[in-house]
Amino acid sequence: MIMNMKKHKLFILILILALGIFFRFFRLTEIPLGLYPDEAMNGNNVLEAQSTHNYKVFYTENNGREGLFINLQGISLSLFGREPWALRGVSALMGSLTILGIFLLAREMFSQRGNKKKRGGAATIALISAFFIATSYWHINFSRIGFRAIMLPLLSAFGIYFLLRGLRTKNIWTLALAGIVAGLGFQTYIAFRFFPFIAAIPLLPELWNYFRAKKPMNSQTPHKWSTVSCGPCAVALYLFVIFVTALPIGVYFLQNPQDFIGRSGQVSIFATPSPVKTFIDTNVKTIGMFFVKGDCNTRHNYACQPELVWPVAIFFAFGIMLTIRDLFKRTYEKTYVPVLLLGWLFIMSLPATLTWEGIPHALRSIGMIPPVMILAGFGCWQLMAALLNWFERQKTSFPEKIPQLARIQKEIKILFMALVLLIPIYTYRDYFIFWAHSTDTYYAFTTDLYHVGEFLRDKPDDVTAFVVVNTGGTEVRGIPMPAQTVMFVTNTFMETEREAKHIYYVRTDQLDKIKIAPGQKAVISLLDGSDRATISKLKKMFPHFKTQAPSDFTILENYY
Repeated sequence: MIMNMKKHKLFILILILALGIFFRFFRLTEIPLGLYPDEAMNGNNVLEAQSTHNYKVFYTENNGREGLFINLQGISLSLFGREPWALRGVSALMGSLTILGIFLLAREMFSQRGNKKKRGGAATIALISAFFIATSYWHINFSRIGFRAIMLPLLSAFGIYFLLRGLRTKNIWTLALAGIVAGLGFQTYIAFRFFPFIAAIPLLPELWNYFRAKKPMNSQTPHKWSTVSCGPCAVALYLFVIFVTALPIGVYFLQNPQDFIGRSGQVSIFATPSPVKTFIDTNVKTIGMFFVKGDCNTRHNYACQPELVWPVAIFFAFGIMLTIRDLFKRTYEKTYVPVLLLGWLFIMSLPATLTWEGIPHALRSIGMIPPVMILAGFGCWQLMAALLNWFERQKTSFPEKIPQLARIQKEIKILFMALVLLIPIYTYRDYFIFWAHSTDTYYAFTTDLYHVGEFLRDKPDDVTAFVVVNTGGTEVRGIPMPAQTVMFVTNTFMETEREAKHIYYVRTDQLDKIKIAPGQKAVISLLDGSDRATISKLKKMFPHFKTQAPSDFTILENYY
C-alpha cells in the first residue's frame, strides 16, 4: 500500500507524518493546562471501571458517551498514571494515525489504474492532503483534548479507504477490515451514525452496475479464493462484518433506547420555532467557518478564526469548484470522486447544521475534516498544475521568450512552495504561542479547578475536606459536572475513595451536611471563589475558619 511508492514521495510522507506527530505530542504534558470536566468525566468513568472490572460499551453520565475511546483511555492511564496528558495522549495517537488514513484514502480515490501520470497525480494530491491535515489547527486542537470525537475522522477515513479498495479488488480480507473499522466507528461518537450514508455512495452503484449485468465498476477479475466474484457478495460481506462488530452497542441501545438519542434531542433544530429558517442559518454559518468566522468556543478554536488558514481555504474553494464541474462528466471513474467527496462533505455537516447551539461548531463538524483536506489537496494540485500548464502553452506560442517564461515558472514554483510551508509556522504561532498562553484558554480548561484538586490531593491525611460545588452544570450522581475535574485529580469519584481520603462534595443547598467536630482539622474549598453569598454563609456557620487563597481558588480552613 505504501512501500510501492517512489522513494522521494515515501520520504516526503515520512516527513509529513513526523511533522503531524510533533504538532500533536509536543508539550502535551503542559498544553493545554488544566483539565476540562468532560475530559475528567472520561477519566473518572474508566478509573471506576478499572476498580470494579466493569468496562462498558456505553457510559450514561454526562449525556451519554460511547465507550470505546474511554476504555482506550483506561489503557493509557494504566500505563502512564492518572495524568491529564495520559487521557489526551490517546487523542494525539488517533490524530496522528488520521494523517496516514487521509493519505491512503486520497491516493485510492484519485488513482487511475493503467495510467502512470494520473497515479503520480494521485500520490501528489494525497501527500498535499496529508500535509494539510498534519498542520491543521482544527485537527491539531482536537488531537490534544481527551474527547472521543477525534476517532470520527480516523475511522471514517480508514473505513472508506478499505471499502473503496475492497470493492475495487474484491478482496475478502480488505472488505472484512472495512467492516470492522466501520463497526468500531459506531462505538465512538454519535456523529458516526451518519457514516452509512457516506458508505452508500460507492455501495449502491456497485449493486446497480452488477444487476444491470455489466462488469462491476473498478473491479478486478477474481482469481483467488480470497476474493469474492460478485458485487452483492462483496456488499453482503461488508455489511455482515459491520453488524457483528457493532453488535455490542446495538444490543445496548435495544435494551436502553432512551440512550440512543441522548443530548441530540435537546439541541436539535426541530425543537426550535422555525426549523427551516434555523437550518438555513446553521448552514450559512457552517460554510462561513472555513473562510470568515470559525467556532468561538476557546476549547475548539482560537479567537473565532476560520477553521482553515487562508491558503488552504483558497485551495479548498478551488477544489470544490473543480469537483462540482466534474459532477457533469458521465463516466463512473470521473464522477466517482466528486460524488463521494461532495456527499461526504454535506453528510458530515449535518451533525452541526441540524443543531442550533454554538454554531459554527468545530467539534460537531469534525467529520468534515477528511473531505475538506482532500478537496483542499486536490484544489492545490490542480491550481499549481493549471499555472504550470499555462506557462508551457506560452512557451509554445512565444518560443523567443522561453528563458524568461522558464525563470518566472521557477519563481512561481518557489513562491507556491514557500506559501505552503508557511502554514505550519502560522499553526505553531496560533496554537503554541497565542492560544496556549491566553487567559481564556486557562479558564476554558478549568485550570483553577485542577489546582483545587492538586491542593486537596496534597493535603495532610488528618485533614477533612469539603468541596462546595457552587457551580452549575449537568449533574452526575447528584453533583454538578465541574466537580469531575477535582474528583479526577484526587481520585475521589467513588464513595469509597472519598471516605478513604476524607474528601466530600456538597452542593450549595447542602451546606448543612458539612459537619465538623470541635478540634477536627478541616478545609472547605469552593469551586467558584467569587461566590460572596456562599462564602458569607460558611463564615457564619464556621466563624473560626480563616479565608485563604492559596492559588487561583478560595478556601476556608482551620488547621494552620
